[in-house]
Amino acid sequence: MKNLSYIILDGNLTHDPDRKQTSLGKSVTNFTVAVNHNSNSGEDKEPEDVSYFEIEAWEKMGENCSEYLKKGSKVTVMGNLKQNRWKTNEGENRSKVKVVATSVRFDSQKRKDAKAA
Repeated sequence: MKNLSYIILDGNLTHDPDRKQTSLGKSVTNFTVAVNHNSNSGEDKEPEDVSYFEIEAWEKMGENCSEYLKKGSKVTVMGNLKQNRWKTNEGENRSKVKVVATSVRFDSQKRKDAKAA
C-alpha cells in the first residue's frame, strides 16, 4: 500500500505569489498561506494561533495562481507534503516541509466595483 501525506488547507495568502522558471523550463509558483486556528466558535473572536504553510504550485495551476491571486486572497489548497533536506556549509542538517499543490480553489469573492473584462 502506498503511503499517504495529503493535506487540505483553508486560509489567506500572506504575500503575492512568486512565479519562476526552473532550469528545465518548467513554471513553478510559490506562496504562503496563513491558517487561523480558533478554539472558540464565535466569528468575532480573534484567532488564538496562526500557522503558515509554504505552497508550491506547478505549471498551469501555478500560472493561474500567479495571475489571479494576491496578498490576502482566500484559498483552499489540497496537496501532498514534501520534505526537502540539505546540509549547510557548516555541515549542519536542515529540513523544510512544504505543500506541493494538487488543487487550488480561489475562494475570494470578486470585488463589486471591478469592471467586467
